[in-house]
Amino acid sequence: MSIDGIIFDFDGTLYDSMYVWRMAAGKYLLSMSKQPREGLVEDVAAMNIKQAAEYLKENYGIDRTVSEIIDDINRIAQFEYTDKVQPKDGVMQALEEIKSNGIKMCVATTNVTFLVKAAATRCSLDKYFSKYFSGTELGISKDTAQIYELALEHLGTKKENTWVFEDALYAVKTAKRAGFNVAAVYDSEADKNADEIKDIADVYLNSMKEWKKIYD
Repeated sequence: MSIDGIIFDFDGTLYDSMYVWRMAAGKYLLSMSKQPREGLVEDVAAMNIKQAAEYLKENYGIDRTVSEIIDDINRIAQFEYTDKVQPKDGVMQALEEIKSNGIKMCVATTNVTFLVKAAATRCSLDKYFSKYFSGTELGISKDTAQIYELALEHLGTKKENTWVFEDALYAVKTAKRAGFNVAAVYDSEADKNADEIKDIADVYLNSMKEWKKIYD
């Protein structure tokens, strides 16, 4: 099989950063004197930040605009991305090997570009990605395949020769339904869905050290 392109998710796939959003939503609600309910993280996991802001506003009665809520949450998350979050085990070596194989790479994320690019640049990984596609900025989520299709068009590769790397069950399902080859990357946040993810994905990676499994 010829492998010409890879579309990477960012949070939970390349970076150990899902904790930021678990922390940010709860911290934001507490700052607004609202008590986070059990299951908050699961409720917003499949949403881009605009959808999450709309959810928080509607379900917690927050007297701020959606745009203001987005700005508030991004400010909470910004320090983590500019100073703290780190690539997951094996990512740096894997990206270098992928590049040396002549495979094109870009990022498709529900996060905002300035946060993921800040983290990637700080760790010298920005050079590997030709573009970042942000579901929040595009107004789409990964419940539909539009973000992957846009990334594919940008890469200019055939779908059958392009892989999507994801960690979350809902995103794995979306990419697979759209006809992409899918490599699922283990993340502790998705551990409870691991069996279902393994059933759906073409390849399951315990870490990015195993990325060459896609050739099998």
